[in-house]
Amino acid sequence: MKNKKWLLLLIIAFPSAFWLILETSTINSRKLPYYGPKKSLKAGDTTYFVSSAKFYAGDTAEALQPTELDTTTFPIYALIFLNKKYRGDAYRLTGLWEYLNYKQSKIEHIPFILVSQSYDGASATQQELEKLQGSKNVHFYTWPEKSYDSLTYGYFKEKPYYIDFSFFMLIDRQRHIRGYYDGRYVSEIKRLIDEYQHLRLKEEKQKLLKVNEIKQDTL
Repeated sequence: MKNKKWLLLLIIAFPSAFWLILETSTINSRKLPYYGPKKSLKAGDTTYFVSSAKFYAGDTAEALQPTELDTTTFPIYALIFLNKKYRGDAYRLTGLWEYLNYKQSKIEHIPFILVSQSYDGASATQQELEKLQGSKNVHFYTWPEKSYDSLTYGYFKEKPYYIDFSFFMLIDRQRHIRGYYDGRYVSEIKRLIDEYQHLRLKEEKQKLLKVNEIKQDTL
């Protein structure tokens, strides 16, 4: 009976102790920005730009079907648009290429979404990436060419001046844009990895707090 009391005390105390560790850790030492147009609702409230998580998938142009990225499989993901004008610019994905070849274990938990301009607009780089063994976290989608520019414009609207339309973006669970990254550089992919982990830890913290609230309400 005494052991059961200690076990109950540990169950109650552990989430609180873990929450305290999180609060004093680097998770809260920085806040990732929100990008895109912001809209004020009422005093103190702001709604941030929400990106679309719908793209197209299929083996042929005729078989393309709209696909929504769910928040269970893709709670947070990195996204890049492969515009036709960059078709021959393989160097724009050099940073991702380096990690897939030499440091795959560091990015295998991050979903990378590559969206081509129309079915036949896939770059030579994409075709090479598809051949890599074990890169199951790299997903390929497409978007109709006639509306491709308007799609990408939405993601880069009100972007910082130094951001190019070929940059990676970090998309959170609410589909807000939380970062832009130049895929040409390994250091930028490392920053993406760090900020992805930062968001995941924040997310786990929120889950833990909710679970702790439920337990306290039921005691």
